[in-house]
Amino acid sequence: MSYRLLPNNEKGTYCLLLFCFNSTSASIGNLGLYPINLGYYIYVGSAFGAGGLNSRIQRHIKIYKNKHWHLDYLRQYLIPLEVWYSTSKIRQEHEWARFLLNNNLFKVPVKKFGASDCSCISHLFYSDIKPEFEILNEKIIRKSLDYKNFNKVELNML
Repeated sequence: MSYRLLPNNEKGTYCLLLFCFNSTSASIGNLGLYPINLGYYIYVGSAFGAGGLNSRIQRHIKIYKNKHWHLDYLRQYLIPLEVWYSTSKIRQEHEWARFLLNNNLFKVPVKKFGASDCSCISHLFYSDIKPEFEILNEKIIRKSLDYKNFNKVELNML
């Protein structure tokens, strides 16, 4: 599946909301074996390189045999539902990850997931109830971090 999801070549920060239908366990590269539970996952990332947000989200939607990112190891178990993104030039992924970490709705299922190159505990978060876009949107508006550029795209992959 390949189609334009986000503005052409825009760079920025994103959250990918995913759903797991069946509990299982998955080997995640050098992080080890972890349980994957029925429920919702949010992966926080950034795309400031070539191709920007659209290319990165396209990468995460596909299921790859050759694993590069931590998310590649989980993708076969998770269905992408939505992308929440900002086209702000301010790099926000670490702040968003800290916000989700400190929100009681979320748990950290795998420490250092997507965060091997930073000091964040994780960039992957779990909830047994569906997180709403407004949770993060309200945080961004309160912080006044270029909130006009914060958007949601539904992926319709179910």
